[in-house]
Amino acid sequence: MKTSEFLREFLLRLAPDCVLVSALGRTGEELFRLAPERTLFTDTMGDVSALATGMAIAMKPRPVAAVETDGSFLMNLSVLTALGSRLPALDNHTLAIIDNEIYESAGGMPSRTCPLDWGQLFAAVGLTAVTVRSPSDIPDPLPRTGTVLVARVVNDTRPPDAAKTLDGVESSYIIERLIAAQRGRAPRRPALKS
Repeated sequence: MKTSEFLREFLLRLAPDCVLVSALGRTGEELFRLAPERTLFTDTMGDVSALATGMAIAMKPRPVAAVETDGSFLMNLSVLTALGSRLPALDNHTLAIIDNEIYESAGGMPSRTCPLDWGQLFAAVGLTAVTVRSPSDIPDPLPRTGTVLVARVVNDTRPPDAAKTLDGVESSYIIERLIAAQRGRAPRRPALKS
């Protein structure tokens, strides 16, 4: 299964008003092609799971999905205990980790140098990992409380050239306006500079 195949099917399983939080690289570029108007694109590694969890807490009951990568998730394992304590109570949150076992955007270095059992890792904090090897393995409906999807992907082409026309800051303004509209509120205005 390729990243693009997983993402296309994954988006079909989510509510159409689900806000997405995306990792860098191929994942971000593919989501920019598929759902730019509802995706918060991060410019750093290791932040997706924490950002999406905080947004799901603040936005409950509105749906939020984190689209994380293995390399990015492994850069911030300190989020694991927070996920273990928060995800079982969040029926509006989906966490998907796209695992290709490499830092693809950095030239293909391995994301880890020893075997990793995602099931044991998440079970250690009371969560269930569901391995997705084909689009038909994606549970329906989503979200599933206390469940993390781990999508095993193999991409046989180089990552797409950067096509996103915005950065994380501009993306955050788009998402803030979307959330305000969903809540029936006026969006915050930026501070006036003199």
